[in-house]
Parts: sequence; structure tokens; C-alpha cells
Amino acid sequence: MEKSLGSLSLEDRKLVIGIDFGTTFTGVAWAETRRPDYISVIESWPSHAGMQEGMSSVKVPTEIRYTKDKTVQWGFQVPALVDRYQWFKLGLDESNPLVSTRSWGDKTPEGLTEDYLTAIYKHIMYTLEQKLGAALLRTIPLEFSLTVPAIWTEAAKDKTLKACQKAGLKSDSEITLVTEPEAAAIYALHGLDPHGLKAGDSFVLCDAGGGTVDLISYTITALQPILQVKEVTTGTGGPCGSTFLNRRFADFLTRKLGREEGWDDEVLAEAMERFDSVIKKQYSPTIDGDQGYVIPVPGLANNAQLGVRRGKVTVAPEEMHFIFEPVILKVIKYVQDQIAACDADITIRAVLLVGGFGQNSYLKERLRDTVKSVEVLQPPNAWTAVVRGAVMMGLSRTKALSTVDVVSRRARKHYGVELHCPFNAAKHQENQKYWCARSGFHRAPEMVWFVTKNSTIEENKPIPIDFHQDFLVSKGKPRILHMDIYADADVISAPVHRANSTKTLVTLKANLSGIPQSDLDKTVRQCSDGKNYYDIDGVIEATYGSAETTYVLSCQGKKYDTVKAEYAY
Repeated sequence: MEKSLGSLSLEDRKLVIGIDFGTTFTGVAWAETRRPDYISVIESWPSHAGMQEGMSSVKVPTEIRYTKDKTVQWGFQVPALVDRYQWFKLGLDESNPLVSTRSWGDKTPEGLTEDYLTAIYKHIMYTLEQKLGAALLRTIPLEFSLTVPAIWTEAAKDKTLKACQKAGLKSDSEITLVTEPEAAAIYALHGLDPHGLKAGDSFVLCDAGGGTVDLISYTITALQPILQVKEVTTGTGGPCGSTFLNRRFADFLTRKLGREEGWDDEVLAEAMERFDSVIKKQYSPTIDGDQGYVIPVPGLANNAQLGVRRGKVTVAPEEMHFIFEPVILKVIKYVQDQIAACDADITIRAVLLVGGFGQNSYLKERLRDTVKSVEVLQPPNAWTAVVRGAVMMGLSRTKALSTVDVVSRRARKHYGVELHCPFNAAKHQENQKYWCARSGFHRAPEMVWFVTKNSTIEENKPIPIDFHQDFLVSKGKPRILHMDIYADADVISAPVHRANSTKTLVTLKANLSGIPQSDLDKTVRQCSDGKNYYDIDGVIEATYGSAETTYVLSCQGKKYDTVKAEYAY
């Protein structure tokens, strides 16, 4: 069914480009607002230096290499069995346990991400020029939707956004960040048989990718005029994607064969290539039986005890089970916990498995055996569901093109500011009380929350907090206003005072030098300490989206829409 474009104006015409920047593979898709039902996935990638096309795949490896002459090779350009930078996306999130085990040499994850996305952007522009022509590409607005793991910290998301900007992604509006599981859910729902859905149905979306597994549960609230869903749990997940299988396999093989003559990094690289491209995707002990798994290890001498024969080693089924089982069990536990986190009146009807690891048939089998009363589905195009959904979310910013809408989400943390309020013995702790000479009474610092953990956040609805800040007149005209935003993911009930787990999330800065002196003079008041102050009234509004928050600061009625944000974590 094609979308009616009757309400789409010429001004709304644009290209929406989705980028699924993944730990192991990256995907790109795009659509033009005049043909919103036709989402194109880039499937042709450079295979050698200087060649713009040559390798056909719906995704390109997230790998980069710097040659001796400083040439950048990326994706399929990187030759087999040579050193390259991998998994650098994980380095953007310092909370990931793999970060401490990785060495980037003289590079940083941010720098590697910037260089890689620069190459991706150049190839996007080349592809669009080939498909649409240079003339149209010069005039049509571009908008980018970039996906990030939902479990990432705000600082990690901010690093990703800054790397995109430095990579030269030129958009006619702000680059939009969307969470990977939400993008996947948008696409998966759109592709399911609508006759099998009804309002009130609930499901878990499990995005099992290379570096992370992200889960969110949704309930369908409406089918017409468009499909509408709401989050019914806070998202969960963790760093247990398919890269952890790679690491476990590499550790296993190194322990098994590392002392054999001829063993080196090249032998390991060839073995990893077989594991990554074939075994990891097809692994299913219920089908493979007792045959074992043949892995190339060229150059190693025959060793019957170790299973090495003619440059190949046979890994026994129980050995492969040892590699896979902990990661499989961890994903299953995440799914079970997500189902259990739903309110008692919510019945999960299905688990939708997407992502590269989500394609694994054995993972699907094990989940079906574990959650017997819940259907486990692998939607079509599961590997590209995230990037296709990112395009759909970009298109939905033009309301006439919206097909699936997330009407509300659940807050993953408490988010708020600290204000100094008149002391209230019924609310505040005695040890927080202090005398304020300026006001002439006791005050106490108090957390005022935009949202509290697990509460419902409506889509694109600003949440305001009023405040005022005093500046000594004797110190001259106020220049900068600082506002710290705090977050707390650990405590269940939102604390009245900052707890040990309450952390500074972001510092907002607004330049007040533009306030006319005549307006400032109207705010002057003498306080209890006998001194004159500029008493600046302000409002801070927080609007929560899929993967990013917009803060708008108003002082004396003037909005500062471009507030500088410095993320702490």
C-alpha cells in the first residue's frame, strides 16, 4: 500500500539517510519523501583502493586500516590477514567491559569513528549521485538519522554525534540520533501482517547485534490511521553481542593451538574468518550433530590428539557448545528479565529477533524452548531492520509520511536539576539545612526532576522547570549562566537530595550578554544581606526523544535554543 502524498508540500521534499553504525558491520539506507515506501539499502561497496564499487553486500565491515603511506582503507578494502582496527565503536562507551582490553595505539575510538564515518559519507554521496544525478543532489535537502545502542550513556551518544559532525555529514537539519531497538521495532512492526495485530497486543523487541544486545517492550495502542505503540518497560540489555563469541573463540583456539609450531596471528586470522563468516551464522548443534566444525589452520603440522590434519582443525561439538553457551544464556536471560519487567496486566505475545546475531537459528530455537508461551519471530530483512527503521523514523518527521509512531517511552533514569529551596522539615534532611544571608532564611538543596525512572514520557512534549538565579550587581553585567543536569539510574525512588549514585549528566551554558541593560535593571532587587542583585527568572525545558534530549533555556523570556551541552557520562 503506497502512502498518500496529497499533504506533502514542495518544501517537505528531502532525502532521508539512515546510518546503522555497528560494532562489526555498518549499513546505510535512504529514501526520498516523494517515494517514501521505497527504501533503498546501499549494497555496493568499494573492494579495492580507488574503486568506488566492487563488493555486493547489504552491510560493510566496520573496519579501518592506515597504510604506510597514510592511505585509509576501510570496509571491504582492507585485505585479508592484515592488521586492522575493529570494534572501535565499543570504545565510545567507556562503561563497556571490552574497552579496557582493547589497545588503539596512537589512535582513539573517536578518531577512528570520525575517519570511518568520513569514508562512509563519501560513499553515500557517490552512491546518491549515481542514483539521482548531481543536479538533484545539489538542491534537495538531506537529513541523517544515525542509530545508537539504547543502553549507551549520554556521553557515548554525544561522542558519536560529534564524530559524525567532524566526519562532514552535511545535513539541512540537526543529525538525529535514534535508538537501535526502536528503529528495528518501527520497521519490524511495519512489515508484519497487519491482520495478526490488534490494539492491546504487547511484544519484546530484541536487537542482538555485534557488540550489544538491546531490548524494549511495546504495546500497540492504535492501528488506524497509523500504527501507534508505547514503551511499557524501561529498555534493558548489555554488551553481549556476537563480538563476544569472536573473543571466546579466539581465546579457545589460542589456548588449544597457541604452542604449536607455525601458530601465529595470520593463522588465527584465517581461523577467525571461517568462524565469523560461516560457523557463527549457521551454528545449530541440533542440526550439526556429532560431525564437529572444521576450521582452517594453514601451516600447522598434523596432530591427531589436537584434531589437526592437513592444515585444518576439527572443533568438537562440546567445545563449540562451550564457546556459544554463555553468550546464548545471557541473551535468553535478558529476554526473560524483559518479559518479567512488564506489569502484571501486560501479556507479551511475541519476541521479535533482529540484528546480525538475531539471525542465528540456534538462538531462535533456544528462545522458543525457554519462553514456550511466547512466539519468537525473525522478521524479514532482520539484519537491515535497524537501518530501514532509521529511515522510516526520519521520514516520520514529515507527519504526512508517518507509518508507525512511538507515542510514549519509559524513562531509564531520574533526570533533573538541583535547586536551593526554603527549608522544609517535613521534606528535607536536617543535615542539608544552611543559612542563606541573601534571602534571610534557611535553605536546603533539593532535586527537582523532569522525569523519574520508569515514568512515562510523551513524545516531543517539553517538560519545564522554573528557577531563578541571582547575580551581584557590583560584579557587573552577568555573562554566563551555568545549569547542571543530573541523572540517577540506580535508586528506585527519586531522591529528594543528591545521592551517591546521582551524577552530573550534562552542564548547560547560556550566554546572557545579549540581555539589554534596560531589561536587567528591571530585575534588580535588594536582598536581606543589603546587597543589590540581578534576579534572573528562567525556565529550562527538556524534551526527550528516541536517543537524545533537547534542552531549551529561557531567561527573562528570551529562549536560548542553542545551549552548549557538555556531557559528563
